[in-house]
Amino acid sequence: MMKKLLVSVRKLVEFVMMGGSIDSRFTGSNVMQEGTRTHQRLQASRGDNYEKEVYLSIQIQIDDFELHIEGRCDGVYRNEKQVIIEEIKTTARDLNSVTEEDYKTYWAQLKMYAYIYCLKNGLDHITVHMVYAKRENEDEKTFEKHYELRELTMFVEEIAKEYLSFQKQLWKLKQARTESISKLKFPYDTYRTGQRDLAKAVYKTIREEKRVFAKAATGIGKTIATIFPSVISLQEGKQEKIMYLTAKTVTKMVAEDSFRLLIENGLEIKVVTVTAKEKICFQEETICQKEFCPFADGYYDRLKEGIKDILDNERLMDRKIIELYAKKHQLCPFEFSLDLAMFADVVICDYNYFFDPKVRLQRWGDFHKEAILLIDEAHNLVDRSREMLSASLSKSVFLQVSREIKGLDRELYLKLKAVNDTMLKWKKELLKTNEFVFDDKPPLLIEVLEEAVEACEQWLLRNPSGMAHQEILEAYFAGQDFLRIAKVYNNRYKTIVTIYKSEVTVKLACMDSSAAIMDSTSKAVATVFFSATLHPLGYFQTVLGGEEHDYYISINTPFHQDQIKVYAKNISTKYQDRQNSIQPIAEAIREVFHSEKGNFLVFFPSYEYLSLVFEAYEKFAVEDSIETLVQQPVMTETERELFLDRFNPDRKGTFIAFAVLGGIFSEGIDLKGDRLNGVGIIGVGLPRLSLERNVMKEHFQKQGQNGFDFAYVYPGMNKVQQAGGRLIRSEQDTGFLLLVDDRYFYPKYRELLPPEWQNFKRK
Repeated sequence: MMKKLLVSVRKLVEFVMMGGSIDSRFTGSNVMQEGTRTHQRLQASRGDNYEKEVYLSIQIQIDDFELHIEGRCDGVYRNEKQVIIEEIKTTARDLNSVTEEDYKTYWAQLKMYAYIYCLKNGLDHITVHMVYAKRENEDEKTFEKHYELRELTMFVEEIAKEYLSFQKQLWKLKQARTESISKLKFPYDTYRTGQRDLAKAVYKTIREEKRVFAKAATGIGKTIATIFPSVISLQEGKQEKIMYLTAKTVTKMVAEDSFRLLIENGLEIKVVTVTAKEKICFQEETICQKEFCPFADGYYDRLKEGIKDILDNERLMDRKIIELYAKKHQLCPFEFSLDLAMFADVVICDYNYFFDPKVRLQRWGDFHKEAILLIDEAHNLVDRSREMLSASLSKSVFLQVSREIKGLDRELYLKLKAVNDTMLKWKKELLKTNEFVFDDKPPLLIEVLEEAVEACEQWLLRNPSGMAHQEILEAYFAGQDFLRIAKVYNNRYKTIVTIYKSEVTVKLACMDSSAAIMDSTSKAVATVFFSATLHPLGYFQTVLGGEEHDYYISINTPFHQDQIKVYAKNISTKYQDRQNSIQPIAEAIREVFHSEKGNFLVFFPSYEYLSLVFEAYEKFAVEDSIETLVQQPVMTETERELFLDRFNPDRKGTFIAFAVLGGIFSEGIDLKGDRLNGVGIIGVGLPRLSLERNVMKEHFQKQGQNGFDFAYVYPGMNKVQQAGGRLIRSEQDTGFLLLVDDRYFYPKYRELLPPEWQNFKRK
């Protein structure tokens, strides 16, 4: 059977002819728009015998493959004497420095168009023009060549064969995947209680190309229950790829373990994990230029071989494997992972690669429409997405950079100073308050910022390095982010101005990111939002962009009630009562935890509160020979691992670790068996009172919701559920949970606890 492949002329030649280095030097934000305008200007000037944007296509058969190649050349001249195919390329380079030998990929693209045109129109020779045009003026430079059809045929056949050699490799991998999926069985002998229901719901959601909100209690095995049906679904519809989106490193590792288990059970699949650039970079300083990094220098010359090698030999390409092959082929590991993702069946990555308008990758845009989205710990996406869709501007950045540039470029200095002066007016005019809110975006600031950003861009293009370059670059990107959000600013936003001493900060704050989440997920085949704490479900459906026709499923814990004992202590931890609560809480920790042997975790709503209580409690620990450990505000990955290693299952005495609600140890960690015997939760996790949270409260109140619950209560109680969920992780785990706050005795808060916690005993 003939295997059909569709590829654009551009992608075909870019893959076959790829070469050169990674270069992250500044290029400006309007390159694409300026390029389009330059194309349109030149095309409009060509005269009556010129046809622009000519669609060309051809089918080439090689062995049992039919390669369909298509594209649009920029223009075709036709007259009685000759036909000329034209390709226009814009450049910032000095045209005098551009030679005929430059840009082999451009010439390959032009030759492909020339070949297709000759074949379609019965020509045995043709003329081509490669036109280089300046973006900032009307200068242009043209190279002319003449080709015989015979010469073009040999070139195209060579290009097509090389492209197909790689596509054959991908085709074999795809066939192996399909065959292995047909034989794949659930990797455990039985499903846990609720696990089969979740797997069925995910499978149905994908088949019907919908969204599902899945609240599935800790312990049912959510990760494998979402991954397994997604894998089974591959190629049953238009879905071809799985994007597993996470918020934390530890949940990435859980996903990797699930795919590893399926691979060990015979699944032939290619899984790529994307690790943040700053974590995976081989260099001490992340400068992606060939002059500074040997892994950037000549990257594209070596990339094809690296991709072929790793795809031939690996299935699960986690950080360790990517680093191994990156070093072998001298490739930037971060860019290597992004390029590998184009050919993988599964991509495991952070939320931001899909949702963040500042980060999400254009190179992945094509496969969003064929992807299944699995959004792990989806409760985290609420605040993360709001921050992704917000932008802040600080006066000090523009004050500092204006001072740096003052003696170098007066015009730029004045435009940067105008941004500083505009923000300074708020400080001078509004002396009675340090914070205030606007419904609308600030038009005057946006006006002067647009001029400053444009001036910065032109300066950076003229000055690729040197004095004040880094400061201007910082101001430029801060301004760009602000203007980008200003363009999408609507009634879901507020402008919040904060004044502290000499600093003025303006934030375009997204109050509600639900519409943006809905828009992004609508581009995928299907979306699965899942978490143990999507409760109350109505709240999460609202803030995550749910619609009436979406599915939802709620699965209670599979564990027995007698595996966990829940106690509550009636101590007020409200902010105004905190000082009086410190000693009672310290005594409660001593009373409850010192009477037990094993490993315990006590969570606090803030570092400040934790420190105050620990200071009062520490003497009890010394008196009773209790081993303690305190989470630090900033911890490296190694320090985090050492923290968790202290939870020794063979401990003979008592060990108590103190950590923060909503922090790195309150979700995603798996301390099974006797590694964790009890958990204490101080407070109800409500976010600290702030202007932004209060504005959010008012926003949702106007939408007909309970604004205080949406802004404070639900996010807080979600942290409580997550922290308490660290305790019982398997059918064998047992332990106790201590809830300390008088609000747990109120029906409103009690009902937001998991059902198995609600019948707690008073301590």
